[in-house]
Amino acid sequence: MFLPLWWAVWALLAFCFCGVAAVAQLIVYVVPRAEHGAIRVLDATLGSVPFLPLWCVTPVALTREGDTAYYRARVDRRVEKQTRRVETAQHNREYHRDLELGAHYFRGAGPGYVLRVATEQGWNLHPVLRSHPRRRLRLRHDGRPRPDFRS
Repeated sequence: MFLPLWWAVWALLAFCFCGVAAVAQLIVYVVPRAEHGAIRVLDATLGSVPFLPLWCVTPVALTREGDTAYYRARVDRRVEKQTRRVETAQHNREYHRDLELGAHYFRGAGPGYVLRVATEQGWNLHPVLRSHPRRRLRLRHDGRPRPDFRS
């Protein structure tokens, strides 16, 4: 009984987001430099919907189809941000050490690219939770700071 209600709430939210997206698209046409911010807002809202099937394509993914540089930069930002959180944590917080990336997040770059970038920054596949490269990658950081080779 709860599941149909849950789907109805998400459908209502998606309908509201589409209305907001139409207004945002109008603003983007009027102010040319607002496109980057509008795409990031759409990505943040629609990219986090928990029940998107693998065949579904969000508006951001549709506009970025074939743009591997966008997805690689997106993966780089996410892994770098989470790495900073792990390395600057005052206490050894376990929830910072886990990173889960869905296939929608890295679909243009591929799971191999995610693993290559993440391994360079101290991430490995999670030892307990299984990863499914076609659906999601679950990573775990070793908790040690990276050496600084810039000097």
